[in-house]
Amino acid sequence: MSETPENNTPEETAANTPAENVAENQSFVPGEEPEVAERPEQTPEMQAKAFDIAEYMRDVIDPELGINVVDLGLVYDIWLEEKEGKSIANVNMTLTSPACPLTDVIEAQVDTAVVGNKLVDECLINWVWMPPWGPHMITEEGREQLQALGFSV
Repeated sequence: MSETPENNTPEETAANTPAENVAENQSFVPGEEPEVAERPEQTPEMQAKAFDIAEYMRDVIDPELGINVVDLGLVYDIWLEEKEGKSIANVNMTLTSPACPLTDVIEAQVDTAVVGNKLVDECLINWVWMPPWGPHMITEEGREQLQALGFSV
């Protein structure tokens, strides 16, 4: 995550948020599916809980940029499953750089945000590198926050 957002021209609209993806049952980047395990069918209750998890993930702050991982566009998808009597949240997310030295910090924050709020028993992060993260994935709120910090996005 040592890279900072580049001065790329944003697309007409900001990227969907994970909460919108959960509601629409789609991948984060339209037209590009992350290369991860198959996503099981979600009940309306699971979708509602995944939406809540996406909102709690706004408390997970990228330690280098100071913006939450949802608005940075790092969270691609969230789904739930039941295994051996446990409720498990699966989070497909990426980093601004695969060489991020603070991955453990983000993992701990995700665990606190998701499991700490008693929404599920366990949270598994699936680190996804395709499609690669880019500034076009930042939400409008994220752009405003980065601009307030002096970044040109």
